Amino acid sequence: MGWDAAAAVGSIAGAFILLGGTIAAIVQLRHLRLTYQIEAYLDVAQRSSSPDMVAAREYVESLNLDDPRELARAFENGLDSRIMLYGGHMQSVSRLINLGIADPRLFAPFRFSAAAAWRALRPIAYELRRRTPGNLRWLDIEYLVYRNQFDLNYEALKRGYSTELVEAVGFRESIEIAHRHNAEALGTPGHW
Repeated sequence: MGWDAAAAVGSIAGAFILLGGTIAAIVQLRHLRLTYQIEAYLDVAQRSSSPDMVAAREYVESLNLDDPRELARAFENGLDSRIMLYGGHMQSVSRLINLGIADPRLFAPFRFSAAAAWRALRPIAYELRRRTPGNLRWLDIEYLVYRNQFDLNYEALKRGYSTELVEAVGFRESIEIAHRHNAEALGTPGHW
């Protein structure tokens, strides 16, 4: 074998080594991303179930802010910190999902709760936007609810579960209810 042939074989071997290293790096990055996704999910789940957040959610959901008098009262002495805590938390989680940073399937429980959050927070958000033009308070919650009308896909979400379980718990019906809740939470048809 001549020097040219040896150089060609060496180049081909080098290309295969480089390809193998690239594939290994991609696999390692995917694993690292999954690790971060799981850590983020656990952190968000822990924050969502903390006593302060549960109290804030329950407080916000107990209000009837569609009533103009109650909405006005909510603004009288500044917004209650529980409203801001819950709205800020849901905004952060919704933003992570909307930007594709948080995996939509992994964060599905938060996607399901977005409609109830938006239904409760919508009057405050619209009033804040009215009072301060350009203030897009909690826009990502609203957009996630809008996206959920199209992205909450039964076939995609049921992956990973047995057919028996999916049928026994009424998974399809839950998705249909979630679609209705998302449409109701957006309020005025054609708003988007």
